[in-house]
This record gives sequence, structure tokens and C-alpha cells, in this order.
Amino acid sequence: MFSIGTPEMLVIAIIALFIVGPRRLPEVLRGVAYVYKNFMKAIEELKREIEEDLEEVEEINPKKQIEKKWKEILEEDETEEEKEKRSE
Repeated sequence: MFSIGTPEMLVIAIIALFIVGPRRLPEVLRGVAYVYKNFMKAIEELKREIEEDLEEVEEINPKKQIEKKWKEILEEDETEEEKEKRSE
């Protein structure tokens, strides 16, 4: 997503140091870390919910249901034919 390297981090840290000041910088960084942590949790939760919804949609998908039913029918037919061959 974002690729921030060491040089970019140094520039951001220097700018933050000038804007916030050395006394409030740790407090501001803790706040930023807290927001980032909660943001990442929300993203993971959203991804998990989307994956669950996609699984539900795949189960409801008529094409998948037809394929599943067709396989069941074929398996039943095979077993009946095998039974007939054994009885002969």
C-alpha cells in the first residue's frame, strides 16, 4: 500500500519535530500509533467480513449448487450400476 523508506521517515520526523516541538512529539507519536493501530484493526475486520460474505455468496451461487447436485446424481448412478453388476 504505502512504501515509506528510511529517508522519507527521517524527513517526516524532522518536519514533525519542527511543527510539534520536542516536548509534545512523544505524545503526538503515541496518538498517531494508536490511530494507526485502530485503523489496521478496522481494515482486518472489514477484510474478514468481506471474505465471510463471499463464502456465503458462493454457497448460494446457483451454478455451484447445480454442479454439486450433478455430482451427487452421478455418484448415485454409479453406485446403482455397480449394484446391478454385482447382482448379475
